Amino acid sequence: MLFTPSEASATSSKNPESERPRGIWPLGIRAQVSLWTSLVFVFLLVLFGTVFYMQLRATLDQNIDNTLYVRAQHISNGMTYKNQMAQMPQAHASVPANVTPPAVTPQSNPYQQWRARRNNSEFKTAERDIMQHHPDLAVDLDGPVRIFGSNGREIYSTPTFQVLNLPATIEQSTREGKPWIGTVSAHDGREVRLYSLPLKQNGKVYSVIQVGTSLSTLEETLNNVVYELMLVGPAVLLLGAFGSYLLACKAFKPIERLTSAARTITIGDLSQRVPVPRARDEVRRLALTFNEMIASLEAIFARQRRFTSDAAHELRTPVAAIRSMAEVALSERGELAGQDMMRTLRNITSESERLGALISDLLALARADEGQGHFEREPVRLDMLAQGVAATMEPLAQERDVQLQVDASEVVTTNGDEARLIQVVLNLVENALIYNQRGGSVMIEVRSEDERAILRVRDTGIGIAPEHLAHIFERFYRTDKARSRAAGGNGLGLSIVDWIVKMHQGKLDVQSEPEQGSTFSVSFPLAPATSQETRISTSIGASVG
Repeated sequence: MLFTPSEASATSSKNPESERPRGIWPLGIRAQVSLWTSLVFVFLLVLFGTVFYMQLRATLDQNIDNTLYVRAQHISNGMTYKNQMAQMPQAHASVPANVTPPAVTPQSNPYQQWRARRNNSEFKTAERDIMQHHPDLAVDLDGPVRIFGSNGREIYSTPTFQVLNLPATIEQSTREGKPWIGTVSAHDGREVRLYSLPLKQNGKVYSVIQVGTSLSTLEETLNNVVYELMLVGPAVLLLGAFGSYLLACKAFKPIERLTSAARTITIGDLSQRVPVPRARDEVRRLALTFNEMIASLEAIFARQRRFTSDAAHELRTPVAAIRSMAEVALSERGELAGQDMMRTLRNITSESERLGALISDLLALARADEGQGHFEREPVRLDMLAQGVAATMEPLAQERDVQLQVDASEVVTTNGDEARLIQVVLNLVENALIYNQRGGSVMIEVRSEDERAILRVRDTGIGIAPEHLAHIFERFYRTDKARSRAAGGNGLGLSIVDWIVKMHQGKLDVQSEPEQGSTFSVSFPLAPATSQETRISTSIGASVG
């Protein structure tokens, strides 16, 4: 199917915006990049916020536990018995017995402070008034302390413990002399971190110190952190989305310039090219690829225009000849003798046959362009095929005074379409005979080399100049147009040969020198060894005729 430049231009003139596909993603690439970047930002922000919150809470919890442990150690180091004759042992057995404990003073010993306050009548009155009229002031959750003696009796306790919901595990740990740390709640729902430290001497528990601290400050700090993250997160997200959009716009700016330049290229003028950026990036590769595509299209349309022009010229020549001879016969119908009339009719028939052959070749090439060529696949004996073609072309060889020989002593089989392969050999041999010199020779050789079936046609003809070798397989190409037309050729034979060879996964090569002759070599894949011999059909004669 021929695609004319005017049709292509009309097709390309459509507005690309009107044919934009409507899908679930109507956004441009820049908007999509920004959207996906924003989604990644959201994921990273949530991940960072979660990890930061968990790490911060773990750090603060650890700091609180360390503080409680230090407080318990401080109380145990400063606490003495009533007789102040001996120092209470350290909580850890690793402390040497000969280490002198720090001096006991009311300022460093909460137990002594409590005893001093309890013996003061004014303190008793004040404590009673506070408990009676302002119990909330007496319940301080920031520093609850409780101390048990060796018999398990409570010897000191702040009022805080009266409002704490203590679990059974802490009482069990106290009886067993094991440290305990955990979170308990007050009656009003506030949480308190509590640490219980048993003091041992000679393997026996002689006292238990329980200290705690409120978690209200911790929760308030964490809530403030969450609040700040919720304020900062959207701001960071908006900045990230805006920044990604700006970066996307900057990154796609070269593509926009490339698009604008590409829109200026039309089918009528394919010589233009888009500018290639200096940066060795994806845009440069895109521009180079686009220019290569335009160059290929330019070459295709140039060949198509040349093909159309040549086809029109080739068709016009026989049609004009037929019309001219018919007009002469009609104008002189009474004056033409029978012999002249027969000669005129034979000329008309010859030109009609040439016209029919040309039309058949054009149809074959058109089908080839559309991929509609039909090929049979069966074992074909190339040695027998060459001998059959030589027998068919022998009359032409005698007419041209050219010696036609065949060297096909080896059995060579390939898989392909027998009629098409006959057409290949016929075209090559016919060209070798027509463009040969009188007294020359043509040799058809059939061999098997390197798992390939080789067929060569050698001649001692006029040869082909080097500047023509690269174009001889192009349609309507002739090295000598006047001589080719006089010989009855239409410039399509080698194009058809090249197409048939390629459709058989074959290779076609030519070697030629002016006035020295030419050698056309065709190679096909060898058929499997189990292929049976095939006969050459009688269509050889029909193909020549």
